[in-house]
Amino acid sequence: MAVIPGGTEVWQARISRDLAAQLQADSEVLGLSGRTEIVKAALQLLHQRAAEERMARSVAEFYGDEEPPLPIGVVAEEPDDADAS
Repeated sequence: MAVIPGGTEVWQARISRDLAAQLQADSEVLGLSGRTEIVKAALQLLHQRAAEERMARSVAEFYGDEEPPLPIGVVAEEPDDADAS
């Protein structure tokens, strides 16, 4: 990892040609142009997924064995009549 003046960093990874081809095709579907945009989008998704996981673990730790309450405005599902028989 190289540190560049101005508060940015360069990260590198070696990937297979197959994955590179798949990512290139994915980037076209998503309207991303170039490797930099692909890598930035992937890292943003990684960061978002980690934040979601941290939140889920925090909720699980806080409530322990108890069932967490539903968010405001969300109503618990009622069992269907077919499920009740």
